Amino acid sequence: MERFPTVLLPSALQSVSRDSEQRYQVLNQTVRPAAAHSRPPRGHSESQFEQDLWRYFPGKIHTGMMMMRADGATPYVPDFAYIDPDCHLHIDIEIDEPYTYDTRQPLHYLNCTKDQQRNQAFLNWGWVIIRFSEAQIVQAPASCCKTIASLVATLTDDNCLMSAFRSVPTLKPEHRWTKLEAQQMAAVNYRARYLAPPQPITKSRKRKSQPSPRSRSVVTTHFTFYCPACGEGPIRWQGHYICCPNCRYDAFAL
Repeated sequence: MERFPTVLLPSALQSVSRDSEQRYQVLNQTVRPAAAHSRPPRGHSESQFEQDLWRYFPGKIHTGMMMMRADGATPYVPDFAYIDPDCHLHIDIEIDEPYTYDTRQPLHYLNCTKDQQRNQAFLNWGWVIIRFSEAQIVQAPASCCKTIASLVATLTDDNCLMSAFRSVPTLKPEHRWTKLEAQQMAAVNYRARYLAPPQPITKSRKRKSQPSPRSRSVVTTHFTFYCPACGEGPIRWQGHYICCPNCRYDAFAL
């Protein structure tokens, strides 16, 4: 775990042969998420990367998937979960920042105890883990997605996903910081080098102009939403009819 991306495999998956039936049996024992968080916690840089994941892996990216811990502690929630129900492959996709954005506390440094405990829990559940640095997913999101696709292709012997990445460069590895380095990065506001500053919200007393009928139709016909029943999302829909692919919740929304 000295560099990003970091890929960890459950021991049962490491020892299985190349036989697809044996691999399927191992993956079929993976512990599934117990529930979905209606409002999953989001990192500072994850929204844009979620769109990239949806672009390359439609229908397989989930947020808010809660994994219950045996000690009753707060459930673990992957930043993103790649789930293929056909082969039961579950991948915990994590985005690691060097320090907290507000308090400047070191995060995800080399040999971090919390990360090691979390990793072991997911490995025990049969999940594959892949960790990217925040800088990687901000600066090279397509290359990060290519890394995920390559991992899936290796585990499933299916190279179909790789066809979309023929012109995408391979992700450049990045050094994993130590705790001291994370403190030094916080001191110089390192994350500001690649994170766009948040846009201030200003109030205006001016009356908003009404869009023309044509522009109004463009604005209101494409949306994303999170399912009010199971929390699945973002789900893209057009018009007024919505249908959740996870729980089959359907309704007309005005």
